[in-house]
This record gives sequence, C-alpha cells and structure tokens, in this order.
Amino acid sequence: MSDAVHNGNQPIDALVTWVSGEDPVHRAKLNAYLTSIGHRPKIAHENRYRETGEFAYCIASLLNYAPWLRRIHIITDAQEPAFMPTIRESGWGDKVVIVDHTEVFKGHEQALPTFNNRSIMSMHWNISGLAERYVYLNDDFMLVRPVQEACFFNGEQAVLTGHWMPQRLNVMLGGMMGLDPNSPEKRPGNHLAQAYASRLAGFRYRYFKVPHKPHPLLKSVMREYMAQNPDRLAHNSRFPLRDESQFLADALVNHLALKQGRALIDNRFKTLRFKPGDYQQPRLHRMLNRIESDPSIRYACFQSLEKMDDALRPEFFNWLDQHVGKPDVIFRNGPDGVPV
Repeated sequence: MSDAVHNGNQPIDALVTWVSGEDPVHRAKLNAYLTSIGHRPKIAHENRYRETGEFAYCIASLLNYAPWLRRIHIITDAQEPAFMPTIRESGWGDKVVIVDHTEVFKGHEQALPTFNNRSIMSMHWNISGLAERYVYLNDDFMLVRPVQEACFFNGEQAVLTGHWMPQRLNVMLGGMMGLDPNSPEKRPGNHLAQAYASRLAGFRYRYFKVPHKPHPLLKSVMREYMAQNPDRLAHNSRFPLRDESQFLADALVNHLALKQGRALIDNRFKTLRFKPGDYQQPRLHRMLNRIESDPSIRYACFQSLEKMDDALRPEFFNWLDQHVGKPDVIFRNGPDGVPV
C-alpha cells in the first residue's frame, strides 16, 4: 500500500474519549443518575470508569507512531488527564486539546450529563474544529507500530478493516445471549449495534463487522445523516447509559460511506484485543509475543487492566514502555524532541 499524498487542506485528526471515575465530581454525577433510576446496571460498573494508566500510552502512541496527525482531541467531562500540564509546557499544547462534553453537546445540552460512549459518538459531527477526516479511538486503544495516513484514508476514502457478516445470524446470536430489552442487567452488544447501524444505512441482509481498533471516519457523512434524521439523533444521544436501542454512530458512518463509494476495505493491517486481567502469565506472554513477531499487527486494545494480577503489572507496563514508548518521556520531549 502506497502512502496517500497528504493534502494540506485536508488534515487528519484523532479523537479519543476518556473519563476518570476516581474524580469525586464525576462519581457524584453518576451516582445521582443511578439513584434516580433505582439500580446500578452492569454497564455502569465502577470498573468501567477506572483510570489504570493505559490512557497515557494511548496518547503517547499517537504522538510517537502517527506524527502526521494534525490534532488529538480528548473528549471528557469537566476533567483533564494528569499529563496535560506536561504536554502544554513541552509544546504539544496545540496538538493535544481538551474538548468538554458541553462543547460536544452544544445545542443539545438536554442530553447531559452522559456516561455513554454511544451517545457521545452520535455528536462527533458537532465538534468545532474537528477535521473532516479523523481517527476515532477508545482510551484503551494503542498503536504498537508506526502507521501512515494510508492505513486509515486513501485520499478522501476511509480505509476500513473487517468482514461482512449476515444480519440474521447476528440477531440470532443476540437472542441466545439473553439480551432482554426489559432487563435492567442487559448488556447492549457491540455487534448487534453494528447490525442495527447497517439497517439504518439500507443494508437488509448483512453488516460490516469491525474489530476493536482505531476507526477512520468522515465527519460530513455523520453530519449529513444526523441533519436529515433529527429524531434518530435525539433518540441516540439521549441515553446517559448504553441502551440496546442505540446504534453505533461510527458503524453507521462506515456503512453509509461504503454505500456511497467513500470507503474501501483493506485487511492487511491487524489488531489484537487483550484482556490482560483474564490471562495468566504464559498466555499474556504469547499474546505480547504475537505483536513482536507479526509486523502486520499495528493496533492493540488493552481492556480491563484494573483486573490484572498485581504480580504481572510491572512486567506488562515495562512491555508497553518498550513497544509503545514511555509517556512521560514523549510528553516532556515535545514536538522538537527537546525535554522541558
């Protein structure tokens, strides 16, 4: 794959959502909402909002392995990561910026507060200054090797990774998993939400299933759809916690872009999804060794690090230091490579 020629008038941004559940103000907001509904669903478990150190590596990986990004937008709720003062002092301040929920939901403040990534995704189009072409990440996604613009965009086309799947099979599997819409303990599935998005885009029998990786998106595709479907926007953005009736806005953009010829499929670059908290040492070693030995693996998703065995934690973060980069060093050095 040859690198796309970068058009100076068409920059590429990154967009990352993050929250720290240890913040007492955030915890009070969430607890107030849970009190209002009378229970704590599994989707609102405290561990989902815990900060365990992975986010700094996410941002460091973007600075280290995708220096061509124009700007990295961090979406958060009246917070900022502890590393932001260092970033500002070192000269990264124009590259890494904080975007508050009040900015994301400007004109739609009735949906706040929200603790729901799916609601936030529905509002990406509303972020002032976000580039038309952008790469969306969760805070536990990382680049593990250098990437080029062409990994995500071919000119004005998004480069998608994934496979077509039958919708009917996906709905059947959802039923087998016991997704009862009346249950307070329901866990709205990612694949079901992708399949729902494909139907909204006009695909009746199949959906394009994407793995856990950085997602290239086109802002105008989302903006045009939401402008034409204000009722769906209002519905999808109104839930403070994930709801089974929500679609994934990034999946909707993918399907619309495929339908419009504004996306292509390329599966040469891979991602690995880790749940280190569920692994014993031999399996964790095997997974990490796969990254080292397979140059096609460019991305990784490290989930549930708060569950990791304390004995494995130093070894795991040492691996990240070696293969992603030490965040404090990258942040201090700034864009010119000179420590503050």
